Amino acid sequence: MVNTQRKRVCISILNWNNAPETVECIQSLGTPSDMDVEVIVLDNGSNDDSVEVLSRTAGITLMRSDVNLGFAGGHNLVMRHALQHDFDYVWLLNNDACVEPGCLSRMLAAMEADPTIGAASPVIRDKAAPHGVQHALSLLNDTGTGVVEYPDLQQAALMQQSHPEKVILWGTALLLKRSTIEQVGLLDDKLFAYSEDTDYSLRCIRHRLKTHVVLDAGIRHDSPPHPRKPHYYYYTQRNAILMWRKYVGLAQLARVVRWNAKLAHDQLQRLQGNPAAQTAIKLGIWDGLTGKGGAYLHQRKLRPHQNLIVQSLLALA
Repeated sequence: MVNTQRKRVCISILNWNNAPETVECIQSLGTPSDMDVEVIVLDNGSNDDSVEVLSRTAGITLMRSDVNLGFAGGHNLVMRHALQHDFDYVWLLNNDACVEPGCLSRMLAAMEADPTIGAASPVIRDKAAPHGVQHALSLLNDTGTGVVEYPDLQQAALMQQSHPEKVILWGTALLLKRSTIEQVGLLDDKLFAYSEDTDYSLRCIRHRLKTHVVLDAGIRHDSPPHPRKPHYYYYTQRNAILMWRKYVGLAQLARVVRWNAKLAHDQLQRLQGNPAAQTAIKLGIWDGLTGKGGAYLHQRKLRPHQNLIVQSLLALA
């Protein structure tokens, strides 16, 4: 029997010192007529006029955190609210995204049609014309924590059909069923930002929940700058190590360590002349090795013995 009851969807958007882009994201949502939606914007410790701007923005519920909780902690706060208020779905949506017409409705329809889908994502296109595909499909590679990208939509459809158990979703516009959150739990606060979507996809797969890209649904998203800010390099390096500490068995450990060491070595080479980013990478490696999570403290420096250990790991590349 088909459940015809209107679904309640909580849309979680995080803002950190970027109210104009957040407002643009909100305006792109439109007003879906086939579901009941609450848009919750969490201001994640902004120190500009974001709260003032967002408090004047119609159609949202504004929540505030005095400190930046990161992607994981911020969305977790909203997800707890959604569970307490009996929402059927939670959509984690980046504030630098613009939603294409019908995106959420198509994703919801796909998840309602297949009860084995626990989490879904749309295709992600560039905001800038001609709006090329930025991301379509990621499949888990044989390291156990890395991915292979398939940006071509036709190939993505074939690969998803062939390997539904290996789909790794991006957190840019991640739609979760309430039952998924109840089974799998919240995002991993320790990761703070980056890799938490890969982690959540792996946890869904372990719970035998399908992770699925809805290829006829889309959002538009800012292309990443180059070089990025130092915190990006810190989180990606640290969390890559935290992920293999969490998921990789002894049989694969040496191979994965060398793989990560090569990625870090190559990135350091590309960032010659950017000492802040290079320092962030080395700090990320150290904190990953020692199991440290949470926010990046940019004023830190490696001690001589710590630097020696990091250089020894990089030498494996």
